[in-house]
This record gives sequence, structure tokens and C-alpha cells, in this order.
Amino acid sequence: MVSIVINTTTTEIINDYKTRFGAEVAIDLDYDKLAQSGQMGVDDITTSQYIEFGESDLLLSSIYEAKISGQLINMDVLDKDLSVGNGMSGAYGDGGVGGSESSMPNMSLLASSRADISDEFKSGARKIPDGEYPAGENECMISEQLAKLNNLSVGDTIQLKDMGQSPKTYTLTISGIFEDHTTDYLDDQEPFRLPWNNRHNEVFVSIDTITAMGMLENDNRALTAVYTLKAPSDLEAFKAELTAKGLPSYYKVTSDESGYKTVVGPVEEMSKITNTFLIVILILGGVILVVLSTMAIRERKYEIGVLRAMGMGKVKVAIGFLCESLIITSLCLILGLGVGALVSQPVADTLLESQIQIAEEAEFSGNVQQVGGTFSNLRERQRLSEVEISMSGEAILTIVIIALALGLVSSLSGILYITKYEPMKILSERN
Repeated sequence: MVSIVINTTTTEIINDYKTRFGAEVAIDLDYDKLAQSGQMGVDDITTSQYIEFGESDLLLSSIYEAKISGQLINMDVLDKDLSVGNGMSGAYGDGGVGGSESSMPNMSLLASSRADISDEFKSGARKIPDGEYPAGENECMISEQLAKLNNLSVGDTIQLKDMGQSPKTYTLTISGIFEDHTTDYLDDQEPFRLPWNNRHNEVFVSIDTITAMGMLENDNRALTAVYTLKAPSDLEAFKAELTAKGLPSYYKVTSDESGYKTVVGPVEEMSKITNTFLIVILILGGVILVVLSTMAIRERKYEIGVLRAMGMGKVKVAIGFLCESLIITSLCLILGLGVGALVSQPVADTLLESQIQIAEEAEFSGNVQQVGGTFSNLRERQRLSEVEISMSGEAILTIVIIALALGLVSSLSGILYITKYEPMKILSERN
């Protein structure tokens, strides 16, 4: 009972983790293969290739993000009067330094295919009280600070241009204005307090908008793609797909198997232990029950002989003993369910604690192989440190079926053993 309940619960947890998270994939340059090829330069993965790579049945999800510097035209931006440094200074409003002809950026354009936009929107550091996330093409979302500075509201339009050699101008409609409770600059950008680094000057668009605008054509590295496999075992098949779609041989494809194992490894090991324990119990327990049943019925051999001599047939005798056995089995089943419900959680806690300790010791000693690759920080993987054991209907049904099956098999073996004798022979052998 304990084995089945723990195994059922851990299986549900593992399947739920696979469904929600999967195994993250990274695509990086393989410098060893690049050196062997003798090639001086590398072909960057294009935006269209990244999107084509994400069209696979092996993937649980494909997330695309991009960040590009640009210029807001005829608009004020935050920190527009800050010094550039190195002897250069100027205003970053009305299209840039020195007016609309300046080539200096004054904002950052961010695109994402995530439904929750980013971790900051997910955590509440940024909120959307007015409007909605830009889902359609040519829609954008700006900060409350930038909107107040330029007296903008939802439905208004803004103009911006890219920083290419032949800049293009784009018109976007404001679909939402978000509250921004983040700091003006990230820690690593504090020394470079410039308008395009100021986080309140960020403008959000959908990934469809930025690809349709063509802003990624001049900078393939601006786009990042995070692919998540349904299971780590699909990695080789996914590699083959990418190669067929044109991924150069000097790129390597790796999965975050170490991260996957870090989270669910101890739970999987606990499931394996309970599976092994269950198999051993079924085999040894079945054999012991058959032996005990046979011995018990042999001790009641004279009772069977009397019943048979009185005219009761073999079938009725067998049914009588079988019913008796099933009644005992049912009473023991109820007792087992009650005791099992009490001890399953402590047993599971003890098993999981030991597996976590083993995993941590293995990581500390360097026995766990770390898979190379650059993985996203879209989510923080944390080891499952506790498992809440629950007695599901599936577990109870499995236990009932196994208990009744063992009761039937053990009882029938003993009954068949004793009913093969004739009643007179049984009575004559009575001591």
C-alpha cells in the first residue's frame, strides 16, 4: 500500500513537471568543431531559422525575445540631458542628439512571445493597469513615466526609427501603459546612465511586430530563442531536425538535463526504489501467502473430509473456503489502508531526504556531469524538497485489485491442493 501510494504520487509529480517545464535546449558554437573545420568566420543563425527551428512536434514550447536600440521621434525621453561621456554630450529628445538627424539611440525596443511578457510582469514589478499587452502587429506598450512625459494615452501613436545604415521609420499604436516599479538602471548599467539604458524608456512589442518590421534583418544576434523539449530523451531527434533545417555542423545542441535532474532526480530515484520494493513484495509475499494458505487448509483437512463425506461437492467446499478467505482479505485490506495512510508520508519524507542528500553529495564531489550550454533564466529551477503524498482513487483501486488477486491465488492454490483427495482417504488418515 505504501509503495503504490508513493509511486502514484511521484509519477503524477514527474508528469506534471514534464508537462509544465520540460527540458530546456541551448544552441551554442562548438569551438572545437569550428577549429577543426578551418573556417575563419561563422554564419550566424538567422531570425527565420530560429523561428523555423521552433516549429517542431518534439518541443513543449518555443519562446523568442529580442532587444534593439532605436530612436523615438519627436518625443521626450527620460535622462535626455545626461552627459554621454568621453567628451560627448547632448540632448536625447526630438529624435536624438542634435535633432532628428542624429544617429544616437534614445530608447530600447523589446519584443517577446511570452504570454506573461517577462519575469517582471509575472512578479508584479511591472503591471498593466491601462490597456493590454500588444498582441497584434504595429502595437506597442510604454511605461507610465514615458507616457506622462509626452502626455500620451492608450490609442495614441508614436514614431520610431531603427539604427541601421538606412534608417526606417515605423508607426506604432499604444495598446497599453504599464506601471514600472523597477529601478531606472540595472546594476551593470549604472556606470552608463544613458537614455537607451534607462528602463523607463523601454517600449514593448510582440515578436510578430518586430519581425514584420524587419528590424532583426541587420542584427541576427538581437534575437534569442529558448526551446523546451517535452522530454530530455528527445534531444537526439531534435538535433537531427535542426541539422535537416540547415543548422551548421559547428553549432552544438544541448539540453538542460542537469537542471532537469536537479529538480526531479531525487523524486525519480524515490519512485524507482518504491517500484523495486513493490515487485519484491509481490513476488515474495505471493509465495509466502500460497505456502501459508496451503498449510492452513492442510490443518483443516479433516473438516473438508467430513463435509465431502456428508455429500458437499468440491465446488461448494471451494466456494466456502474462498469466501472465508476474501472476508479476511477485505478486513486486512481496510486495516492496511488505514495504517498505510498514516505511514506513507513519513516513509516518503525519509526516502526523499536520503535521495536529496545523495544527490547533493554527488554534486559536491563532482560526480554529476554538467551539460554545457547557455540556458535561459526565464524560470528558476528549484529541487523538489518535499512531496505531499495523497491517496488517489487510482492508488486505492490498484491496491484493492492486487489484494483480491493475491487472496484468490493463495486460497485457490491451497483449496486445489486438498480437494484432490477423496473424502474416505482424508478421514482414514486422521490421527
